[in-house]
Amino acid sequence: MLSGNSSNLNSPTFYTGSGSQSPLNFTYGPSLPTPTTHRTGCMSAAAKRYKYLRRLFKCGQMDFEFAVWQAIYLFVSPQKVYRNFHYRKQTKSQFARDDPAFLVLLSIFLVVSSAGFGLVLKLSFIQTFFLFLYIVVVDVIVIAIVIATLVW
Repeated sequence: MLSGNSSNLNSPTFYTGSGSQSPLNFTYGPSLPTPTTHRTGCMSAAAKRYKYLRRLFKCGQMDFEFAVWQAIYLFVSPQKVYRNFHYRKQTKSQFARDDPAFLVLLSIFLVVSSAGFGLVLKLSFIQTFFLFLYIVVVDVIVIAIVIATLVW
């Protein structure tokens, strides 16, 4: 094998030696991109949350077509949605999308279904609003926290 020269950073450096070092260990020079698992400029959770909430009010930038595709295929073929998330994780090193379109669609569907239940059950506006809050807080948030905790 080649003996490594540490002054030449544009080509892989091969190390030779005995013991636990493998002859295939090498370092990358500055001309190669860093792997997706090595990120130095990651955003904090607060910065990501701010960016997400800021995009929540810009409907022109949301990808509703993809969000509707996700919603439909979560019922029809969840494997396709999982494969899409897995592909995204492999290529961009993140599971979640920074597009709140699915959240907006979910909120609209919850409002419509709560209004429908309110009409069928002949509830007042305040009772329908509390039904909506119950659906969002208990059925969506609390159950999601319980399931995520159990599966984690």
